Amino acid sequence: MKRKWLACLLTAAVVTTTLLGCGGSSKEKAQTGQETGSATDAVQSGTEDSLQETGTQEISAQEEYVCKIVCVGDATSESCDKVAQAASEITMAKYNTKIELVRLGYGSFAEEVNLMLSSGEKLDLFPNFAFSTITAANTGQILPLDELLPEYGKDILNAVPQTDWECVSIGGQIFGVPNNKDKAEGFGLAMRTDMLEETGYDLSAIHTEKDLEGLFAAVKEKYPDCYPLVSDNGGMGYYNVSRDDLGGDFGWLENCLDDSELKVVDWYESDTYKEIMQRRYDWAQKGYIMPDAATNTQNAYELMEAGKGFSYFCNTKPGIEAEWSRKVGKDITVVELVETYRTSGSGMNTWYIAHNSEKPERAMQVLNEIYSNPELSNILINGIEGENYLIDSEKGVLTYPDGVDASNTSYSSVAWVWPNELISIPWEADGADIWKQTEEFNNSAKLSKAFGFVWDNSNVLNEITACNNVTAKYKNALDCGSLNPEEAIPKMVKELKDAGVDAIIAEKQAQLDAWAAQQ
Repeated sequence: MKRKWLACLLTAAVVTTTLLGCGGSSKEKAQTGQETGSATDAVQSGTEDSLQETGTQEISAQEEYVCKIVCVGDATSESCDKVAQAASEITMAKYNTKIELVRLGYGSFAEEVNLMLSSGEKLDLFPNFAFSTITAANTGQILPLDELLPEYGKDILNAVPQTDWECVSIGGQIFGVPNNKDKAEGFGLAMRTDMLEETGYDLSAIHTEKDLEGLFAAVKEKYPDCYPLVSDNGGMGYYNVSRDDLGGDFGWLENCLDDSELKVVDWYESDTYKEIMQRRYDWAQKGYIMPDAATNTQNAYELMEAGKGFSYFCNTKPGIEAEWSRKVGKDITVVELVETYRTSGSGMNTWYIAHNSEKPERAMQVLNEIYSNPELSNILINGIEGENYLIDSEKGVLTYPDGVDASNTSYSSVAWVWPNELISIPWEADGADIWKQTEEFNNSAKLSKAFGFVWDNSNVLNEITACNNVTAKYKNALDCGSLNPEEAIPKMVKELKDAGVDAIIAEKQAQLDAWAAQQ
């Protein structure tokens, strides 16, 4: 009875949510939300059809299989085992498949998953956190899904619009399942509310990154032992401007909302980049940025919770303050520095089937169930009821049990990284209407002039590898204000040119020009 009651509450929590697409010819439709209709309705309809097949001998009599899922976010091994067991009750009954769940830290995720992929260790499903779909596909780390989706991923196939499939397609093949979540992006600064209020600083004058210096000065004066701005595991990679990385790697539109010429530039050679790096270097010299920012091994949440840091750059979206408050364990205020916009890749979190999956069809079955089953989705996102959360059935939201909060929960809630957060129960701090707000956020975003373009880097993989080796020497240190940009940027630019960055930019420009000619 408890499971049936929970399923009813989860279904009631599902809202009609539009997934905006990435196809070039649908730019106007995507902007108005006319392209796709209700993706969540499609999930519900597809789930109702699939439920009629649930428990049939053909499906449930498959030989037993263990599907290993690796996801990002803090959680204890004990809690992961409990969550996997609860999730397995659903997947065993339907598919005779057990779930094995591993959660990895933000700083170690890319390295550990890459090791699994290269060593041949068993791995079935993982998200694109710190991974590029194009690079993962072209290097054979992930499998194409075209033959798997029609038979084993029908609910996903019915829900995701064609234009979103185009965002995860390389050479005409689909390589990932796009998450159902916020699809636009903005950027801002997340701050500890208590410290902000103590300074008495008026945020109304802050509109861009360059406006932050007065705030940082006030924080430094009030809290001399606290750093106004910290890094996150040695990185500070948010750039508070409206740029489009055009699918990643190298070559950007410097201002994607105004650049009608669609000019691909070397971001690291641009005046905008030089200005940002000079500002951060100046801040570091004044003590506004932690001195060891580029080598820091703690995440920003921990530093802010401990009072060692006041703020960190972040993306903006509905519920971002509540999300950060849960992670930091303190009330957080976010000030927006860049208006909301959308590129082909913004917000395009994706789930993959690893090349070393022993049974890709079983992995797709599980991925389809996570995407379409509210109960399973809620378990994997939020953990175990009574231990990691309580359900307020009247409000239709989650709260923490007594003595538990974001700072000490054994299973952190990172909804956006899972395949379909919009069918899970929202947290009280986010509000019961958070998913409706998310739809409005997506629909109101301005579109990049290159919205719909998908980059294929297969012709310049060697150059990309060489250029990545160059930026690894400079990027984090420059981002964190640890290197003098007047000295470091010219060196980095020269080394990038020697490594072949101009060839990458020329290839991307040619592909972008060809795409634009077809619009």
